[in-house]
Amino acid sequence: MPELPEVTVISEDVAALAKDREVLRAAVFRPDVTNVEPEEFTRRLVGRRLRGTGRRGKIMALDFGDVVGIVHLVISGRVLRLDEWTEPDRMNTAILEFDNGLVLAFTRLWLGYFDLYEPGAEEKHPLISRLGPDPFSEAFTPEYLTEAFRRKASIKSLLLDQSVVAGLGNIYVDEVLFTAGVHPARKANTLSAQKIQKVHAATRDILGRAIELRGTTFDSYHDAFGETGKYQHELKVFTRAGEPCPKCGTLIEKSRVAGRGTHVCPACQPL
Repeated sequence: MPELPEVTVISEDVAALAKDREVLRAAVFRPDVTNVEPEEFTRRLVGRRLRGTGRRGKIMALDFGDVVGIVHLVISGRVLRLDEWTEPDRMNTAILEFDNGLVLAFTRLWLGYFDLYEPGAEEKHPLISRLGPDPFSEAFTPEYLTEAFRRKASIKSLLLDQSVVAGLGNIYVDEVLFTAGVHPARKANTLSAQKIQKVHAATRDILGRAIELRGTTFDSYHDAFGETGKYQHELKVFTRAGEPCPKCGTLIEKSRVAGRGTHVCPACQPL
């Protein structure tokens, strides 16, 4: 699933390609891709200009003035530039054409969606309404994490919880906890103030670096220009089970924590 860095990159790409351009055509393949009827999807977007784009957690927001598009790519969704208009199909699930000749396909929305809301109403979206602070927001502070980590749950399960921190997923949580020297299964309420500071700093540093390198590509993720990300080349533990730790040489181990495949250095991240 695209996480915060990948959704940020795609959102910025869409703005670079289509900001201030008028929608000439819009269509979806299936009614379950959107929260309105397919005919209404077309009617509400055609003639609108894309004023800007944004991100809420792992969700992309498209500002069309009187309409806000909420796009959730879920597992393998992508946004791609097409050579010309084509009717939506199972692969290119929703398609927009702009007045500069740009055609964008929102692909593989099998489990995702492209919903339409009136401005402000998107705050009631079932995923957006429960989001915790964004890692780059002023609300995301060590003090906030100290309060959030008073629970006995594992640190990994809390960082994956979108109501605690918006946008983090399995890849970046493993990388953050390795950098902070915290075992993913450790109970959050046992972390010292120093460790919480390290988790906070690592979260911002790693996400920022991943955005600079345009995300992490293992399988399906590409940016809106069809290019792969580069952060996979900087991963320290994720997908590196059986390889030596880059810090101490101990072999990286893989287990399951919070129901997810988890990568850890047992020496650098003692439980």
